[in-house]
Amino acid sequence: MAEAAVPLPRSAISVGVEPGLRRELHDLARGRVLVIDWFSSRRCGVTLGDLTASFRDGRPGPDFVELAPIEGVPLFAERRLLAMLAGAGPWLRSAGPRFARHLAVMLDRPERWLDFLDGHPD
Repeated sequence: MAEAAVPLPRSAISVGVEPGLRRELHDLARGRVLVIDWFSSRRCGVTLGDLTASFRDGRPGPDFVELAPIEGVPLFAERRLLAMLAGAGPWLRSAGPRFARHLAVMLDRPERWLDFLDGHPD
């Protein structure tokens, strides 16, 4: 039987949450887990990409590491993002127009994301 993974402590990777979202996060999750992931696309020698945050019904696969939960909501991040997140000061906010609100990952040091993209031109 495999041992359950121990979440990385907040001291390793701290993910902030804007105050209004923090109050709503548990209700928004509705028993789901929160996952920080990313995507990128390389066209004509230029790599574009973004970080994503979304709720999922179950635990993500082995490419994801569990971080400390936020307001009781389990939090996971794609393994390749860990070093970048540790140094970039990530935080979650609610974004988009009122009729299409979604979670967004913001960074206090966005240059870390650009460095990450340069090193991962998927």
